[in-house]
Amino acid sequence: MNTEVVHAEGKPRTHWEHFTRDEQLGVRGVGRSMEQAFEMAALGLSALVTDPRSVEAHEELEVSCQSVDHDELLAEWLREVVGAMAGRRLRFQCFAVRLDGLNLFGHGFGERAGAERHGLDVAVTGASLTSVSVRQGPGGVWTAEALVDF
Repeated sequence: MNTEVVHAEGKPRTHWEHFTRDEQLGVRGVGRSMEQAFEMAALGLSALVTDPRSVEAHEELEVSCQSVDHDELLAEWLREVVGAMAGRRLRFQCFAVRLDGLNLFGHGFGERAGAERHGLDVAVTGASLTSVSVRQGPGGVWTAEALVDF
């Protein structure tokens, strides 16, 4: 399991991770807020293609979407990220999300894919997302996760 952890003393850890369930690959974002969990889920999704630490922030993706519930909102957000990786060949270093009810305003920061810095160019054509879940757990920690099939 790959994990990128960012934590502050005495506070829950904000991180992303990859997991498997029934032989499907999943991404999970964990944060102190729902926004952070969405940001970390997108970073985990991006890390399936390119190590975010190898990406420089030269370009910005701006996204706004809305949905009927938070699970579907996460799915819409992740579809937008996949769309940018596929259509614009963007690779991401980090994300920023603001939620206003069931409206999401997000930004992804990264650069166009390049074999020299990002290794072999994984062709992203799209992804299906299943078992999408957004929930708040003990201590107010948020988890946003989805199974991904590229």
